[in-house]
Amino acid sequence: MAKRIVFGLLWTAIGISALVFMHTWFFLVFAMFLCFMATYELNRSIGLKNKPIMILSLIVSTAFPLYYEYGHLLREIGGLNLKTEYLITAYVLVLCFLMLHNHENTKFSDVSFVVMSSLFAPFAFTRLMYFRDVKLYFPDKGYTDAHGIFLILFILFSACMTDTFAYFAGSFLGKHKLCPKISPKKTVEGAIGGVLGCVLANVILYAVYNNFIFANPSNNYVAIIVASVITSIVGMCGDLTASLIKRNYGIKDFGNLIPGHGGIMDRFDSIMFVSVAFYAVFNIFEVSI
Repeated sequence: MAKRIVFGLLWTAIGISALVFMHTWFFLVFAMFLCFMATYELNRSIGLKNKPIMILSLIVSTAFPLYYEYGHLLREIGGLNLKTEYLITAYVLVLCFLMLHNHENTKFSDVSFVVMSSLFAPFAFTRLMYFRDVKLYFPDKGYTDAHGIFLILFILFSACMTDTFAYFAGSFLGKHKLCPKISPKKTVEGAIGGVLGCVLANVILYAVYNNFIFANPSNNYVAIIVASVITSIVGMCGDLTASLIKRNYGIKDFGNLIPGHGGIMDRFDSIMFVSVAFYAVFNIFEVSI
């Protein structure tokens, strides 16, 4: 337990440092590290034996934040049309060629999983970079760096508070199993408690920013509540998805990078799903904060 607490506090400190220095190289390097480790842990969980595919997937995943940060420079190269969809198409084709080259040790299901792990994981983590830069994407709404920090905290709160409140609600009130074949300890009561706790935590967070930090508060609490409900539910689905992957491949944890907690995927699975879901909600419904 002591080791779990110590390393939990250590990673909390690293996360806070990333927010404090979110416009420096530290945030970029941290995002690249998360992408690398998440992809590595996912690929290792399925027992991927094709080393060229493993290496290529790690390179692509790690380069994803770099492409987000500096991709505009590549797109400005004369004579080359380096749109994201073209690069992804080329990447998938190369993976297929590598599968054919070593078909005896590589299944198509392995390649499909690698595509998911090496694209979804970095896309999820780079959404944090997207919200960091929200003032650049919506210059007409008067967003500032404070809004960027709030949106990142909203994602972290949605994942962490849901998990925390679901644990305590399930421990004290849990009677009805939610998905016993995937995660026997999760209960319906815990899930409800997680959603309510997430909404409460995000409303408080928004109230603090709205009253003391934002220069032009909007008091859009309805949007915060609706977004919190959606991200909380998606976060729980993300956690269950990770549990299902581990159950399917017979592993207890994705890794042991964080003693007492497991690997990056064990700690960031919900955050990945929440960041992607909130990115969709924020843009599709043009949420204003």
